Amino acid sequence: MGVIRSMSALLERATSYPTVSYAESPIVTDPINRQILSTNFFPPLSPQDILTPEEVAARLKVPPSWVYEKTRARCRNPMPCLRLGRYIRFAWPKIIEWLSTESQQQAAPRSVPAKRPTVRPAHRPPSS
Repeated sequence: MGVIRSMSALLERATSYPTVSYAESPIVTDPINRQILSTNFFPPLSPQDILTPEEVAARLKVPPSWVYEKTRARCRNPMPCLRLGRYIRFAWPKIIEWLSTESQQQAAPRSVPAKRPTVRPAHRPPSS
């Protein structure tokens, strides 16, 4: 596999992947469930949107080890994932959202810290 040049390239690959329409989700006729679902701020996820690390890696055309590394807490901006015990699953819409914010952060100019002057120790005369 080739080296990833930028997050914008990953985002381009991710958005070109076919998605499932939310219009295909079942219609809720029960009034209580309809009320619960109407207060939900997130679109419903279909089973096709829940992916394993290997499936995410295949869609993004990266090695699975890269996906695992990006889910770790020590990563600067970890990839959003669902931890189910020892298993990890991903919501594809969240991955696309993460990629877009990551590419925007990389596009933003970064401030370069000023160089500190080199401090040299003072010359001491040899002790007698």
